Amino acid sequence: MAGRRVHLPLVPRSIRWLLVIAVLAAILVFSIVRPPGTGRLVTGPFGVLPLSTWLHAIGYAGLALVLAYALQSSPRPNWQLLCLVFGFATAYGVGMELIQSTLAYRTFDPADILVNAVAAALTVVGWTLLVRRVRFYRCRRLDALQPPLG
Repeated sequence: MAGRRVHLPLVPRSIRWLLVIAVLAAILVFSIVRPPGTGRLVTGPFGVLPLSTWLHAIGYAGLALVLAYALQSSPRPNWQLLCLVFGFATAYGVGMELIQSTLAYRTFDPADILVNAVAAALTVVGWTLLVRRVRFYRCRRLDALQPPLG
């Protein structure tokens, strides 16, 4: 079992980039809409951190993940792509905080920028570990899906 790799589909580039655009749009929308509720901090899972911290972490980890996946077939070295993924996700988070600073019902929070950057960094590390165990294959149709192990 030591030499076995997990097979994961690499869907067409256009679909991968549409997924990136969808995540970017979702983050933008959730960053600018008026938050529901009374403004009190609700704790997230495990009761340790506020729910907003978890949402930031999930959003920017998701952005880094779909961006790394979209860039998977690039001819550039992996380290360059992952630096780009981290830098872009972090810069997008800074941009969202700057936009929020202009909205009366939102605030600029440097802690959110830190959470976004940490989430992107952890995702980059996770992606680096994942691709060592994965064999991506081009998949243009559903009937071309392969079993994950082989």
